[in-house]
Amino acid sequence: MADREILLGIDVGTTKVAAVAGERGEEVRLLAAASAPCRGLRRGVVVDLEETTEAVRRAVSEVQRSARVELGSAWVGLTGQHMTCVNSHAEVRLPRANREVTWSDVERVMAAAVSAVSIPPDRRMIHAISRGFMVDDEPRVRNPVGLTASRLAVDTHIVTIPRNTVENVAKAVEQAGLSVAELVAEPLAAADAVLTQEEEDLGVLLVDIGGGTTDIALFSEGSIAFSGAVPVAGNLITHDLAVALGVTHPQAEEIKLAHGCARAAAVPEEEFVSVPSAEGEDTVNRRFLAEVIEARVEEMFRLAAQKLRAGGGPGPPPGGVVLTGGGSLLPEIAKVAEEVFSCRARLGRVAAGALDAARNPAFATGVGLVYYAHREAETRRADRGRQIRVLPILGRVVAWVKELFRS
Repeated sequence: MADREILLGIDVGTTKVAAVAGERGEEVRLLAAASAPCRGLRRGVVVDLEETTEAVRRAVSEVQRSARVELGSAWVGLTGQHMTCVNSHAEVRLPRANREVTWSDVERVMAAAVSAVSIPPDRRMIHAISRGFMVDDEPRVRNPVGLTASRLAVDTHIVTIPRNTVENVAKAVEQAGLSVAELVAEPLAAADAVLTQEEEDLGVLLVDIGGGTTDIALFSEGSIAFSGAVPVAGNLITHDLAVALGVTHPQAEEIKLAHGCARAAAVPEEEFVSVPSAEGEDTVNRRFLAEVIEARVEEMFRLAAQKLRAGGGPGPPPGGVVLTGGGSLLPEIAKVAEEVFSCRARLGRVAAGALDAARNPAFATGVGLVYYAHREAETRRADRGRQIRVLPILGRVVAWVKELFRS
């Protein structure tokens, strides 16, 4: 174990906690993935600390057993309907005209971009991501260090989450016996697991369908342009089925997984399925189930599109929509997404060659957290001691403003 560096990603979700472990080398080798049911959160917010802690402990214990490793720290995903983003711009003049841009200049312009945003005391910033630099009049420069210039500007994407949400998720992980290495917005982590660089360059929308929230992240010209979450996801679909069929929530979940379809037109009218009833068993038209599911799936996608428009997002992204998360496994859901977003859609899975269990879209965020940790660890080794670091995270340039994050 002394020569091995094991990375752990934990996705603390509304219906489950998913844990993924990977070993660092030149590339990450995924070792194990496991999940545990969790009823301690509601739409990304901890409502039962003991239940959440126990779910984290069970998932991590299973990963440790499968991978035969001991785990001490974790990169932890954060989401929730109150996750918000804002894009900021700042420009600084270099102390001397026509000289090389240094890391110090990058730190100064990033700090100026962060300072330009007013963050309420009850919220915590977890990311300040540079979307691109401008060197004099040259836009979309990814790494300005070493270039000769007189002015340096940056466009920055800032993600904030309610402080109590951050602290309660961190507390659940710590009470499970782990330290928190870093807190990461879940849509950014999931994007690293399932998007290609070509899609991000072209422009693509990631839709991560969880149990309590659906996370969205829009990429344009290779950088993040918008991120957020809507409070409609898999749990509400299950709830609708439970009400429509008069069954319990666990029974409705089983029916959804076994017979669900997100598009009623794809189900033959004459197809019937068995469902529990007060008399023991009953038969229900499967198209009726699909109609219930489709109504909620359409609402979920329309809310996501509405949130994107409210944030200044453009029309349909040229690269289409990529669906991931456990909710994306519903048959025909990509077709519904295509109709709502008016562009092509595909199911996003972790790349071939990965651990079989981790290729399930339900583990996309956990896998992305491990990839994130790998890149952050590489940069930390090369750049020890900096208060503000520029990291090649998620194929983009990320500025991590440590002192501001502690405030």
